[in-house]
Amino acid sequence: MKAKIKSKLETDKHVPLQNVIPLDTPFLIYLDPSSRCNFKCSFCPSGYNELMSEAGYERSIMNLDLFKKFINDLKEFNQPIKVLRMNKIGEPFLNKNLHQMISYAKESGAVQFIDLATNASLFSKDKLRDIIHAGIDRLNISIEGVNKAQYQEYAKINIDFDKLVENIQWLYQNKNQCEINIKIPADYINESEKQDFFSIFGDYCDRIFIENLSPIWPYFDIEEHSGIPIRNNKGQYDQELIEKEVCTYIFYSVAVNADGTVSACCPDWQQKLIVGDIKNESFYKIWNSYEINKLRRLHLEGNRRNNLICRNCGHINFSQVDNIDQYREQLLNKFIDHI
Repeated sequence: MKAKIKSKLETDKHVPLQNVIPLDTPFLIYLDPSSRCNFKCSFCPSGYNELMSEAGYERSIMNLDLFKKFINDLKEFNQPIKVLRMNKIGEPFLNKNLHQMISYAKESGAVQFIDLATNASLFSKDKLRDIIHAGIDRLNISIEGVNKAQYQEYAKINIDFDKLVENIQWLYQNKNQCEINIKIPADYINESEKQDFFSIFGDYCDRIFIENLSPIWPYFDIEEHSGIPIRNNKGQYDQELIEKEVCTYIFYSVAVNADGTVSACCPDWQQKLIVGDIKNESFYKIWNSYEINKLRRLHLEGNRRNNLICRNCGHINFSQVDNIDQYREQLLNKFIDHI
């Protein structure tokens, strides 16, 4: 097998957050080219239309002009952002302008690295050529089974599995500088099928990994919806679980939704933590706004659970590898001086 068994996490490039926050420029920005998805995965809120409607969530596709406005806004920062991650809750390849967005961001000089997560079902040679030529740096591919029947069961989609594999093979053989990472939920497959996963994809990616399903979405009971018991001793990336009080994401990252609103964090699928709207204001101002700073201060003061969304979020413990709890008071003083 050519691929390393390794998650997408860049732990070797880790920067101790307690040494750098508050940040003048975000490290990471999630941006959703499409809040629509063609899958109905049982572990994801996007798979439940009624649930999304009840939350008031409107699925949309980001238009190219709005995206360009966002990229131009990034030039107000004194340095480029490290990573633009072009996904949140939707399937990026549903946006027909995806390759133009990537190209515009790469040519802007405002972004150092661009990646995205995709289910790979909409791959074609033409689409893949376009995004490779545009300069995508990494593709994180989520696999939902090792055969057609599992895709039908877990993603509720009738997929040509052989074609999916063929497209991924072609991608790897023609990827140029692009890194290819592939993952699958451990909870879907038995030990024999894990070996099938490695055999099918292990020679056609740079990294391959088996993740744990984790309760990362606020107010979404993953056990109830998926019917799969969640392991409470290991996180999404098989790391040891540590109970934490301070969310680290809100200090180095935000999420731009497909409609232009900005959420304080990526897991905000209900869009209840809106801190601005790039249609009406500059992203630079949103990053430094009263709304988001109020939330950051709430966490540093030890009052995360006073926020109804943050109180119910499992992302902090199951997916975040940083832990700044012990530096909370020190950072609060720095934060007050900063704002």
